Amino acid sequence: MKKLLLLLILFVSVSAFSQSINDYQYVIVPIKFDFLKEKDQFRLSTNTKIMLQKYGFKSFLSTDDIPTEIINNQCSYATAFIEENNNMFVTKIKIVLKDCKQKVLFETEFGTSRTKQFATAYNEALRMAAKSFDKLNYKYNGSSTATLATAIPVVTQDPVSTEKPSITSDKSGELFYFAQPTANGYQVVDNEPKVIMKLYNTSQKNVFIGEKGNSNGVVISKESQWVFEYYDNGKLVSEPINLKF
Repeated sequence: MKKLLLLLILFVSVSAFSQSINDYQYVIVPIKFDFLKEKDQFRLSTNTKIMLQKYGFKSFLSTDDIPTEIINNQCSYATAFIEENNNMFVTKIKIVLKDCKQKVLFETEFGTSRTKQFATAYNEALRMAAKSFDKLNYKYNGSSTATLATAIPVVTQDPVSTEKPSITSDKSGELFYFAQPTANGYQVVDNEPKVIMKLYNTSQKNVFIGEKGNSNGVVISKESQWVFEYYDNGKLVSEPINLKF
């Protein structure tokens, strides 16, 4: 009887797990994984994207031209991570898919390689890890995740914090905006919440590529003040912006 109950619990758990990942049609793959030194090193990001497409996901690199309705709704897509557990003799990695709250939706078994060349080893281990997707039998169930995310802006726009997206300074009455994490930087929102600006990470701390409407430039910190600098008809414009990270 105990064995039967255990099997029943296991079956329910596996069903719920599979159902969870089947809610997601889109997966974003970071252009750089934390344990690597360079963007798309060993083509590991690109090959992860291609592998996910093979198994039915609509996947993007974080640097791709991702449709606005997807990137603006953080809970409408999953994010792919690669975790490693290497030693002197074996390259060992697994693929982990997480939602906007960092909940694990699915993770593969570790794939391994004993090849000494890193590029070959990482991609061989990636292919082995991807075999776990064969057992997943993923099929998008048509769940309206993006619609749900839009209906609940606190969850979509700021999955970590429930703070109101913008506040007013008691001293000066100046309006502050919140920078919320995305796959490759931040989105800046007002109190609607509405995305007014996008920030993209660079190799330098406190320096971001900024996009605001038709203006493209850099967002940098100068003397504790964030400034958006861009050119307008050949003239350099420095626009202060009150950001809260």
